[in-house]
Amino acid sequence: MKKSLLLLPLLGAVTATHAQSSVTLQGTVDIGLAYTKGSQTSRKGLLSGGNATSKLIFRGVEDLGGGLYAMFWLESGLNADDGTGQPTNINNQPTGATAPGLMTFNRRSIVGLGGSWGEIHLGRDWSPSYETFVSKFDPFALAVGLGINYSGSINPNQIRASNSMTYLTPKVFGGFGLNVQHWFGENTSGTPTERDGTGSGMRLTYDSGPVNAAATFMQTSFATGDAIYRNIAGAYDFEVARLSFNVNHDQQGRLRQSGWLVGLTVPVGVTLLKASYSTIRTRQAGQDPEGRKLAIGAVYNLSKRTAIYSTIATIRNSGGARYATANATTAPNRSSTGIDLGIRHNF
Repeated sequence: MKKSLLLLPLLGAVTATHAQSSVTLQGTVDIGLAYTKGSQTSRKGLLSGGNATSKLIFRGVEDLGGGLYAMFWLESGLNADDGTGQPTNINNQPTGATAPGLMTFNRRSIVGLGGSWGEIHLGRDWSPSYETFVSKFDPFALAVGLGINYSGSINPNQIRASNSMTYLTPKVFGGFGLNVQHWFGENTSGTPTERDGTGSGMRLTYDSGPVNAAATFMQTSFATGDAIYRNIAGAYDFEVARLSFNVNHDQQGRLRQSGWLVGLTVPVGVTLLKASYSTIRTRQAGQDPEGRKLAIGAVYNLSKRTAIYSTIATIRNSGGARYATANATTAPNRSSTGIDLGIRHNF
């Protein structure tokens, strides 16, 4: 007790010293019961992140005076159903993927400076194309309901980029904003693969009232052929319903993949009804596989932070495609289905 009392003046002094700083701990725990079925394998059990990714976030901001501030953001994805961490990628290449298990700040790990002129970030950050695939444009964006056009194989840094430098403009130009990013593969110099995993990209956004829109272009170098991503997305909120879409066209060498999604969300009291229809097609010599996915679901908000949800989805394959719902596998041209029921809590 005496030791606790002695610490009080010290804690007060620390609080006063850092009066212009703030550090926040927040996150999400989301676990659901899921059943996914393919023609070859099926899975039933608990699934983490059916409505929102389970994660732990440490954020901090320090006022440096004159409108300048410093910031950091550390975000770790969690498999809340078993308590393990999620893998990350250290060099934006297939060879840079790490094994799951230990805690990593795989979702975001940045430090930066900001002001009225915008923000500069250094570290592992969201790629410019990330925003076109999140719930802003895909009503589900995760797990059983995730748009099938997100499932392309040309995606070493489609969502996040390690070893990156990012500049974001403030959204003061009539609702327009710009994100410009460059990332490094950090390979040994003088080798044929020296530039593998190194690339650049940009995103133009528009957010004003009921309208949201985004357009992105990214290119990552590889000795086997550069990976190129082109995405556009848009949404309009009619108040009684919100209609959204995204379109992507990716390529690497002779491999071409394109897809699109149309989504609908309808608020009914504290319940949000959701639906999406998405496709993906691969174009390569002698092949033209295609997958189509329909997902419907609902989220019932028990409070501002807690909700229960359920999703059902089905995939139809053709042309030799074998896309399947989460953790299931299916044979070429066969279908796959999935359903989940879970609870999500933000803190």
